[in-house]
Amino acid sequence: MDISLPNAGNAYAGLGDASLYVGVDARQEEAIARFDRALTPFEPDEMLLSGSPARSLSRAMTAVVTALTQIDLERVHRKQNWWHRYTGADLEARIALEISIRAIGGDMRALAEAAGVAERASCAMKRDMVKLDDAQIAHARLIDLTHALLEGSDPTHAVTSRLQRRLGNVEALYASNRLARAQMTLAIDHLDGLLDRYRDIEQLLFPVWQQHALALAQSAVGVGGVEQLTAAHADLTSALNTSKEATT
Repeated sequence: MDISLPNAGNAYAGLGDASLYVGVDARQEEAIARFDRALTPFEPDEMLLSGSPARSLSRAMTAVVTALTQIDLERVHRKQNWWHRYTGADLEARIALEISIRAIGGDMRALAEAAGVAERASCAMKRDMVKLDDAQIAHARLIDLTHALLEGSDPTHAVTSRLQRRLGNVEALYASNRLARAQMTLAIDHLDGLLDRYRDIEQLLFPVWQQHALALAQSAVGVGGVEQLTAAHADLTSALNTSKEATT
């Protein structure tokens, strides 16, 4: 994503609206009043000020990984021969597996909720980027025009000094917002990448794992079924761990 300010030059945008300070000079209170009216505040979406969607996603993924590691696939594998089927030991292993499947289903629902929050946060940041760009263009125009107004003025005059102080504050805000925009860009790209990984897990890897796990839990499918579950289990766990590591 391009983080450069639209229509910005090397310093400020230079899109001056010459009417802002028409009829006033830097010694008049009206200059400060017009400056204040022209100042465009940027207020981020409130949901972005509470919590971290990336960390929430990581915690939810950790819960799924923890539940997956608690499944004893070797035990399921051992209970698949004719003797265990004869004694009912295979049934005990399959019941334990079915309980684990239900627990992981709950963890996946929690992960889906965390992904929904992350999706909304990403959308909110993209909306905020547009608002921030608009504010930055307005600030650049205000900075440009105020510099022009102050050129050649007496810096010791009380009103002029106040206007210079306001100008310095807006210049600092402009620089801070440029950094904030770059950070927002990185955060959006990071969240979108995590959400892409999550969709792979939700739409492909988890359904495959769940299909093999349910088939094994609900019937004696033999060694081949255990091997398919083992492969799907490894793929799902690996994808979750990779996604979780990307949040740190």
